[in-house]
Amino acid sequence: MKRAALAVTLLVLSAGLGLPATARGQIVEDGSGARIGPADTRAVLDLVGRNLNSPEARVTELRRAEGGAICGSVDVRNRQGLYGGPRGFVADLAGASFGRVPDGPELLSPARGEDREAMERVRQLYFRLCLD
Repeated sequence: MKRAALAVTLLVLSAGLGLPATARGQIVEDGSGARIGPADTRAVLDLVGRNLNSPEARVTELRRAEGGAICGSVDVRNRQGLYGGPRGFVADLAGASFGRVPDGPELLSPARGEDREAMERVRQLYFRLCLD
């Protein structure tokens, strides 16, 4: 019982202290973090947490691409609390930038008109660097 209370207390404290997102649950599910090393894996998980605001993101297929980019897939929960399926991403650790490949509805949404060019750049970059 004491162990469970401690776990809940630590969870509440870590959420309130602004700890890095990786402290809240982003994981590399398939062990592919070994391909890029622990420091770069931590940096990717931090970028995922900051950019997707998902405390339970599931990252897979991490690999290096040309120019120092890191490619992979990430699966996050949707508004209904369900995982929506993995989507590709590309991260530039040196520039601390991250982009997830947009899905069709995102590209077609008129509310995202100003973001459409940025989403298209991410999509093209992912296709150029991450697909074999």
